[in-house]
Amino acid sequence: MTNSHILSQEFEYVEPHTIEEAVKWMITFKGKAKLMAGGTDVIVQMKMGRAHPEAIINLSRIPSLRYLIIEHGLRIGVLTTFRQIERDGFIQRHYTALHEAAKGVTSIQIKTMGTLGGNLCHGSPAADSAPPLIAFGARVKMIEGDKERVLPLESFFIGPGKTLLNREELMVEIQVPKPEANTGSAFLKLGRVSADLAKISIAVAVVREGDFCKDCRIVLGAVAEKPLRTIEAEKILRGKNFNKNLLNRTEQQVLEEIRPITDVRSNLWYRREVSKVLVRNAINLAWERALL
Repeated sequence: MTNSHILSQEFEYVEPHTIEEAVKWMITFKGKAKLMAGGTDVIVQMKMGRAHPEAIINLSRIPSLRYLIIEHGLRIGVLTTFRQIERDGFIQRHYTALHEAAKGVTSIQIKTMGTLGGNLCHGSPAADSAPPLIAFGARVKMIEGDKERVLPLESFFIGPGKTLLNREELMVEIQVPKPEANTGSAFLKLGRVSADLAKISIAVAVVREGDFCKDCRIVLGAVAEKPLRTIEAEKILRGKNFNKNLLNRTEQQVLEEIRPITDVRSNLWYRREVSKVLVRNAINLAWERALL
């Protein structure tokens, strides 16, 4: 049986101090190294025998990857921790769903160590940060050698534990647009216990003008092979006056789009039943906040 308290495998370990140095090490190891930010994902995977890298490149010594800049939206360095996001008053007021996702991350220890970039690059369908960031239209910036590219976060995930990040590519920044006026958002999550991955999570962002829904995004976690934006459900709300009948139709459409499975944290039936409640509650909460 795997001893989850020790690392039994051998590997090389390096601590670059600049982005350029990190990129050089990635090239040197030819895609056979694992990047480590806070270590809350990769170390667990190695202890469980699910990851066997030839080398660990610890990014935590690179100060230029740890920042939170408020400028025509948000620019967030990949080493920014959940604790930093949770404690930022601007994010709490203007990106409430992201604040709530950070607040809901397990324990203080994990919040202090766990990074936004690591959470996204792990590629988990249950990643807490993914639904709110997708709901806000976030993009991710990545570099490989002297090249860089920027992708919508929505298209970054391709399957359980799989992303569009190449083996010699480094994510450096998350870019979140400035929300429109009268935007309200909410994030709700249900787990077995507080210090656990989500059985199901949802983030909603809506833009309202009185009783009119100008725009909306609905994104769920842990209900498909990757974080899922329910495009057809959004269409039911967008461009219409908000009412109970519209909410009922949206709730039913979400059930048509999600693809939950049975796993160690929950089963398919429970995820479908709970999703109806969370969808309704999250939309109502985001709608109310849009006027605050």
